[in-house]
Amino acid sequence: MAVASGSDIHNSSPPPNPGDQNGQAVALRIEGDRAAFWGCGFFGAQDTLYDDKERHYFKECFIQGSIDFIFGNGRSLYEDCTLNSIANIVPKGKPSITGFVTAQAREFPDNNTGFSFVNCEIKGTGYILLGRPWKPYARVIFAKTSIPNNVAPEGWGEWGNSKAADSTVFFGEYRCYGVGSKTDGRVKYAKQLDDSEAQQYMGLSYVDGENWIKSFNDSLIVAS
Repeated sequence: MAVASGSDIHNSSPPPNPGDQNGQAVALRIEGDRAAFWGCGFFGAQDTLYDDKERHYFKECFIQGSIDFIFGNGRSLYEDCTLNSIANIVPKGKPSITGFVTAQAREFPDNNTGFSFVNCEIKGTGYILLGRPWKPYARVIFAKTSIPNNVAPEGWGEWGNSKAADSTVFFGEYRCYGVGSKTDGRVKYAKQLDDSEAQQYMGLSYVDGENWIKSFNDSLIVAS
């Protein structure tokens, strides 16, 4: 188990241009089980936060990047976080995707992994998508999250030009708001979740956190 509070972690590499190779610049890789972060900042460009594997909890964190800036195969709950895109600004009249918030890497249907974002805010620059599948069974949920107008209407994208994962990914949205949350232009494989479908992804139980997250929170209160 590990916990961090109020820490900022930076990778100062500049944002890559679309099509650039080897632009990865990880600020933090987390692969230990039961790790929690309160009020932390993660600053980078491409591949900022490598949420690699196991169960994690992020509360009131600030995560900044441009391309796939939250990626990996963790089972993680992000609550009340700010997701700040610094993707390249698109020239007026030439809409093309310049950034992605997530690239989740759930590889097999029996993997109990995925990213859930609850009561978060997306902001920043670029013309971006909520995510794309690093692996074929990628699972990402945005619930009650503010989605701005620089998120493209389709919402989600493929990995490269491959449509192989379109039938296997789980990209869900639930009661999101903001101009970019409109569902009219969403890709067909995006799911608009109802109350019962969304419930399992929205609480501490998603990361089996009823006990271990509460114990971390109590220790932070005592230490303050």
